[in-house]
Amino acid sequence: MKISQAIIICGGLGARLRPLTYDIPKSMVPVNGKPFLQIIIEYFKSQGIERFVLCTGQLHGHIEKHFGDGSEFGVEIIHSVEPEPLGTGGALLNARNHLDSDFYLAYGDSLLKLELEGLAEIYGRNKALGAISVYENLENIASNNVRIMPDGRILDYVKKNPPGTMNCLEAGLALYHRSILDLAPGRIFSLEEAVLPQLINRGRLFGLLTPRMFYDMGTPEGLERARRELNDDY
Repeated sequence: MKISQAIIICGGLGARLRPLTYDIPKSMVPVNGKPFLQIIIEYFKSQGIERFVLCTGQLHGHIEKHFGDGSEFGVEIIHSVEPEPLGTGGALLNARNHLDSDFYLAYGDSLLKLELEGLAEIYGRNKALGAISVYENLENIASNNVRIMPDGRILDYVKKNPPGTMNCLEAGLALYHRSILDLAPGRIFSLEEAVLPQLINRGRLFGLLTPRMFYDMGTPEGLERARRELNDDY
């Protein structure tokens, strides 16, 4: 299955990184001389993805000025600006007219260096509507929030206050079919809380289990780790 588009949600306020994020979006905070969002785009490009939709919000002008239409970076970029905070699902719904039928989804404060073909394979083989990356989390870096079966089927995903029955951690990189937006409860909603449970109930959400730890620079500790460990070797 050939997927050629990635959507990056980067409209978060970045409250936990203040004062760094008073004047720039969280995704534009520099990591080793580059905005973190640029590192994400370069990762996708290294995997053959060259078409992007950036779902932006507050201070979006900084992202537009840096990336423009993407030509300077050898990619194509469309900017989809939220008129107000819409949640992760609402940001996608706002960009619906720009979405391919199948697209990768990432977040502007998170990076998982995963081979995308593996995610596409489990998505296509199971005729899924969604495939998410899940981290084995042997180091217990955060509370597990996903329960996955050996065949990859997702049984539960609880983003906030997950119960102890979960066995892995959602890792921030996914692949979806555009039709999931037909399940939207309104124009402002969380994709994880409003749509993914419906996919699970239908048996249409699968996961790719990986031992590879992801980078989350949304906290001072996560930002420090990203600055310490990230390099250009994808």
